[in-house]
Amino acid sequence: MPNYVTISLIATLAIIIAFQGISKMNKKIERDHIAKNPAKAKEYIKRNEELLERTNKLNKKMLNFLTFTIIAVIAVFIFVPVFTPIFFIASLFAFTLLISNIILRSSLEDRLKIFKSLSLEIKNKNSTLND
Repeated sequence: MPNYVTISLIATLAIIIAFQGISKMNKKIERDHIAKNPAKAKEYIKRNEELLERTNKLNKKMLNFLTFTIIAVIAVFIFVPVFTPIFFIASLFAFTLLISNIILRSSLEDRLKIFKSLSLEIKNKNSTLND
């Protein structure tokens, strides 16, 4: 296997692992913050819904970009094989971004579920206190 392939795969794996770690830390920080200030749950729900919408749009763009880079890799490999490593790394980078975006999207969906359940719990506690 050529060196550029090995280095690209290692870099891709490192980026994905780092992205998952950051996502888990962010979830913990948000949970701790909401536990201290439950009124912030609505703000977090709104913010995460906006982020989820942006992530879905970005996901569509990334799929288009990945398709383009895969076609470019094939075309370059056929016509100008010297530039294949550059286009291979570009397609691997696009694939890494797509995977990171999918991880972000699932993380946002999980957080929204948590925040919405916390919001319902807060509403239920407030309604029982008012009765």
